[in-house]
Amino acid sequence: MRIAVIGGLAAGPAAAAEAKRQAPDATVVLFEEGPHISVGTCEIPYLIGGRLEPGTDLVVLTPDEIRRTRGVDARVRHRVTALDPGRGRLTVEALHFGSTTEEPFDRFILATGARARRLGVDGEDAAGVFTVRNLVDTHAILRWLDTEPVRHVVVVGGGYIGLEMAEAMRERGLRATILDPNGRVLGNTVACEASDLMNEAVAAAGVAVRAERVTAILADDDGRVRAVRTDRGELVGCQMVVVSVGVEPRVELAQAAGIRLGDRGGVAVDDQMRTSARRVWACGDVVEIPRAPDGRRVLWPLATTARRTARVAARNATGTADRFRPFAGAVGVRAFGVEVGSVGLSLAQAEDAGLDAVATDVRHLSRTAAFPEASPIDVRLVTERGTGRLLGGQLVGAEGAALRSDVLVPLVARGATVRELAEDLDLLYNPPLAPAVDPLKVAASRAMRD
Repeated sequence: MRIAVIGGLAAGPAAAAEAKRQAPDATVVLFEEGPHISVGTCEIPYLIGGRLEPGTDLVVLTPDEIRRTRGVDARVRHRVTALDPGRGRLTVEALHFGSTTEEPFDRFILATGARARRLGVDGEDAAGVFTVRNLVDTHAILRWLDTEPVRHVVVVGGGYIGLEMAEAMRERGLRATILDPNGRVLGNTVACEASDLMNEAVAAAGVAVRAERVTAILADDDGRVRAVRTDRGELVGCQMVVVSVGVEPRVELAQAAGIRLGDRGGVAVDDQMRTSARRVWACGDVVEIPRAPDGRRVLWPLATTARRTARVAARNATGTADRFRPFAGAVGVRAFGVEVGSVGLSLAQAEDAGLDAVATDVRHLSRTAAFPEASPIDVRLVTERGTGRLLGGQLVGAEGAALRSDVLVPLVARGATVRELAEDLDLLYNPPLAPAVDPLKVAASRAMRD
């Protein structure tokens, strides 16, 4: 059996390795058009900001390592230009040599991932305008910062990557401004609707957050960025722009092969990660997967779920039955000394899903009050009115917020109620670590009365 895996960031290598584990006698070939596979992209802002040692290698597995340790034939700089499931053929362009070949396979796993969204405005191709998606982007940003007289960086988008990049610029001693239509950070990607602790920390660090959209990017006579124009008609002078407005699934190969897409523009799959095409499975950032609270299929471009979907796709592609169970959706970020953990649905998302939802907000302490290090944690629980079913939750604080939110993951995933959280769970109590009544239990008790 010959299995082709197309794409090499997070899901692709995980799928290839799992396929080889399940079918040791199979030939598993991984195709990646870029120069690297298996890159720790979440560490990129910290490398740029100097939190990691210069030259830190973010590559988790090299092509040689995955060949030697997993038995996978990894081919970088190989672009798959066509997929013909009916004939069992891939058309592959070897970018190093400029040659194109057609190769036969029995099974296919699509892991083509996602690309950074662009603004679609004039001037976006100016030198000094960057996205943050891969190691190529990272090296380009570091070269620009090391060789250009950068004083002010405009970050477009206040999601967690934009927030982390703004922090990275401040850590390099540069001025940073965030432009986001919400006028606040983490308005969409990581919900923290009931807390201003992060926004206050951002402002205290000297980062302005402006509720504006970019309408054009202006360059000087040498083609280097010099300013952005906003929808308020203002010019914001800068020497660098970081565009962080989300990602979009790379579905062109699937579309050309006649594979069905879902409502969100990603590849449609069943709970076995099987696509509409015979002998083709898909995984990672390119697929739409069901979230636990409402079953709606959404795009969720994070490495954790990418690896989950990859294992399921590989097992089914090799004949070992497995299925993907709806995900709870845990996201965390720490920046400017504040942590945010978000699980499940925000209030806005729950209402958009047609659920009769209510939010309960409390402020409690991270440790017993006697300890001077104790700091406030803002907690919001989102529940279904009447049933008390836990739909989601957000925690924001200087310490103990992000990892504490992990408690909510299994509860949201299985549809537990706030009563179970308030009365049935014995959470850790140790004065220097956590108070006698955990902030989550305080919020759950309040939610039972709401």
